[in-house]
Amino acid sequence: MGLLKIDLGEIPELGTSVALHGTLRTALNDVDDLFELIVGIAILIYEIAPDFA
Repeated sequence: MGLLKIDLGEIPELGTSVALHGTLRTALNDVDDLFELIVGIAILIYEIAPDFA
């Protein structure tokens, strides 16, 4: 079993990569949540007043 070797110069870049990945995942989740909220509101409005849709 080999050991994982990381150059000391790569450590700051690793943190940036992890932070960027986390930010992108959060943004994607926020977009999905917003879409689900809009669809839920549209369904609620349609069920309350189907004649206006």
